[in-house]
Amino acid sequence: MMGPQVESVEPDAVLPQRADVVIVGGGIIGTSAALALAQRGVSVALCEKGHIAGEQSSRNWGWCRKTRRDPREIPLIIESMRLWEGMNQTVEAETGFRQSGILFAVETDREIAEYEAWLEHARPYQLDARLITPAEFDRLMPGAGGRWKAALYSASDGRAEPQRAAPAIA
Repeated sequence: MMGPQVESVEPDAVLPQRADVVIVGGGIIGTSAALALAQRGVSVALCEKGHIAGEQSSRNWGWCRKTRRDPREIPLIIESMRLWEGMNQTVEAETGFRQSGILFAVETDREIAEYEAWLEHARPYQLDARLITPAEFDRLMPGAGGRWKAALYSASDGRAEPQRAAPAIA
């Protein structure tokens, strides 16, 4: 099955004679690892059998979020979000990253209790996630339909364009 149109990356015509690190796989993980190493002065050869972001990395939703993460992951994702906020400037290309907010509609009292428990676990990290009312949901998502009891919302969460992010980072 074909995925979305991915930004094209022109490969180097010749492999380097040597590299400190060879990374196999040009998805978001491989390109991000190559960038992090190169920023630290490590010479990197990034190898991809097909196209940069030609597999799963161009087919995901691109969410960059702190909300609903396992609390053990939150410190890592806070750092990840800090990196995403400056990524376009870092790579001097458009990744499609936007802090547009993400919300999770809540249909049941059980879900409300689960999200309240998550908010309590996340409290030490001072995230902007919060439960919002149906009226607030309607203001944020006019015309979405449905009768939600609430929604879990974080204005600072967002997404990168999967078809653009890995190619821009490469």
